Amino acid sequence: MDYVTVFDISKQQFEWWWPAIGLLILALGLVCIKFVSRWPSQKNAKIIGWVMVVFGPIFTIVVYNSQTSMWADWRSAYDRGAYSTVEGVVHDFKPMPYEGHQDECFWVKNQKFCYSDYIVQPGFRQSTSHGGPIREGLPVRIAYYEGQILRLDVRADSLAPEAARTANAKAEQAKWQERAMSEPNVDRMLLGFSLFAVVISFLWNLDWRHYVRYWIRRDPPYSALLELGFRAFFLLSFVGAVVHLFQLINERRRSAVDFEKAALFSLIWIGIFGVYDLVMRRRLRAKNRPPSSRPQPASGS
Repeated sequence: MDYVTVFDISKQQFEWWWPAIGLLILALGLVCIKFVSRWPSQKNAKIIGWVMVVFGPIFTIVVYNSQTSMWADWRSAYDRGAYSTVEGVVHDFKPMPYEGHQDECFWVKNQKFCYSDYIVQPGFRQSTSHGGPIREGLPVRIAYYEGQILRLDVRADSLAPEAARTANAKAEQAKWQERAMSEPNVDRMLLGFSLFAVVISFLWNLDWRHYVRYWIRRDPPYSALLELGFRAFFLLSFVGAVVHLFQLINERRRSAVDFEKAALFSLIWIGIFGVYDLVMRRRLRAKNRPPSSRPQPASGS
């Protein structure tokens, strides 16, 4: 019976996005240093920016060197034929949950293979929950190196169609979302945060002149167009928060305890925001206080 190749390391491209994350961190750090640190509410942004500027390139260098070394080693082993092969039926298959937290593993004869979609490496790593082809009893032929799959062949009459594998991946994603939402504390936190968003966006509209200063460095007065834009943004934020809150409330039945816990989570977030907002108000008042009203240092006698 013929086999179909579903993975071949020689046809895979190097995943540049993984080491490139460090460059994104570097860019965000430069933005913090250059622009965000000028905002009145972001005085510590320059420190955070420098941390990101230092960390970003280090991350890119370390990840790039690690990935290219692994890639060159595995690809060289495949090109030279310095790998082992095993052919047989998949047994003791343990699929990976959609959210991860454990590798997907299986055995073929006496050889065990493990991988995960969430671990970046050159070999095969597509789990069944993300559309992969492996399942219990599947006839396969595998070329492997250091326990990692370099080429995966599946018997043609046993390979599930791609459409079926994609549908299975979507079903697993839906199950994961249902599990996450059915977790009581997660649901309560989401409901509490939604209530928090309603309260905060209401405050934005109630005292919009103050909250505009969170975004604009210079003091008022502002142009009519700028004020209109921010007031429209604050109003739309409030309307969106209210609609989202009612959607969460109506999507399922909840007990009184659920609403009590959600309110508690909301009060915690409101309290944190309230402390931060109080500090910002004091800073802004001190900044705009006339020099004559500021405390003067005591003169020596």
